Amino acid sequence: MNQIKYYTSLVVGTLIISLSFTLLQGPNQIASGGLTGASLIISNILHLPSSMVLWGATVFLLLACSYFLGIQSLMKSIVGSLLIPLFVYLTNGMPILTNDPLLASIFGGLGVGIGLGIVFRAGGNTGGFTLIAQLLFQLKSVKHSTTVLCLDALVMIAGGIVFSPENALYALVGAFITRKTMDVIQGNKKGSKVAYIISSKEYEHEISNKVLHRLDRGITKLTGSGGYTNTERIIMMIVLDPSKVNELKNLVQSIDHQAFIIMSDATEVFGEGFNSAGLSLGKG
Repeated sequence: MNQIKYYTSLVVGTLIISLSFTLLQGPNQIASGGLTGASLIISNILHLPSSMVLWGATVFLLLACSYFLGIQSLMKSIVGSLLIPLFVYLTNGMPILTNDPLLASIFGGLGVGIGLGIVFRAGGNTGGFTLIAQLLFQLKSVKHSTTVLCLDALVMIAGGIVFSPENALYALVGAFITRKTMDVIQGNKKGSKVAYIISSKEYEHEISNKVLHRLDRGITKLTGSGGYTNTERIIMMIVLDPSKVNELKNLVQSIDHQAFIIMSDATEVFGEGFNSAGLSLGKG
């Protein structure tokens, strides 16, 4: 049942993202970041269909990242990565909803935010720039958030050069609305979350390694023992952004389905990896 729910969310979310691009952002040349925005710019330069460029970029990224990272580390990215170019191709030619770039940026950003929120809430992802972020983290230890932010900024700047500065401003509006919509769909609030993961020693390395590399978060490890069994247990404390909560739960449960997870709000967080508002900036 969980697998059915996961793949249903993945299909519905990526379909909404694709429709937002095909019916709103693409026809109005709104490149609000991401691989879809990059494909829109490249297709305009090369005079090729966006779906063709998106297919080529997606397959290239998957092959390149699988070579450097291994196919196992990309398993959760493959389906989401391929669904978006597939749906963009299938929906190509549908009548566009508006020729007003402002409306396209607002409702396109809203649609992308809803789609991404559904996918992330289910614990999935859509590949794209997150694959590049994962690759750079492995090779050069560059933070995931830094890579995605820089790539999205480059896409919007490139859109301003290729299309017009006005289009870049519309893209910025769309990106802002996307982020806010994702927060609402995922139930995110300002601040951070503190997770306590109580697991067996045998799973300690695998859990901590995946939290460090996939979530880009640091871990504080404590030791303890079960009150009834007196069995030694490992306790991992993680401070993370609320948007990563579902991903953390799915990650831990995929390794140790008997792990005990306690989640609580952190009203104030100070130190490396967090800003003055207590929001995560990357690995802590």
